[in-house]
Amino acid sequence: MPGAVCLQGGGEFSAACSPMDAELLGRAPGPVAVLALAARPGAEHDRAAAHGVSHFRRLGADAFVVPDPRVPGAREGDAARALEGVGLVVLPGGSPARLLDALTSTGLDEVLRDHVHGGGAVMGASAGAMVLGSWTVLPEEGPSLAPGLGLAEGLVVVPHWHGARDDWLAVIGEGLVLGLPE
Repeated sequence: MPGAVCLQGGGEFSAACSPMDAELLGRAPGPVAVLALAARPGAEHDRAAAHGVSHFRRLGADAFVVPDPRVPGAREGDAARALEGVGLVVLPGGSPARLLDALTSTGLDEVLRDHVHGGGAVMGASAGAMVLGSWTVLPEEGPSLAPGLGLAEGLVVVPHWHGARDDWLAVIGEGLVLGLPE
């Protein structure tokens, strides 16, 4: 049975998201893994990951940071092994292009697909939500459209929705767009 996919427009780890996140924890028993690859490696990654871990621990979860496979000296497969047996994988916001590249270049895209298809849950916020669709907008690249992970099948996710994003909508064309507010 496929697991849950939660899409958040942004504002992840805020008090406003706590009820939704608590509900998701009830559907995804087990540890929570924060995979902050939309952030730049180093201090930006560490801050985003620590913020996510702190948020989910406040909600009573056993949460931890997934090792960043992009840093020098990272051992191949450590990030994938860290995801074994977790209930929920969290993809915070940042750059959708950076996140998509990190997931696909390390094979973590397949690990996430297997996780959800095996009954696990994934939560994506902002860039994290964007890459979970069948297609994703890469605003840093024009904008342009690229294949996403397909876990939110048939959707192009547009976070921080406050109305028309004509430049993004022109790139998307005829696709089904899910605009998510904060």
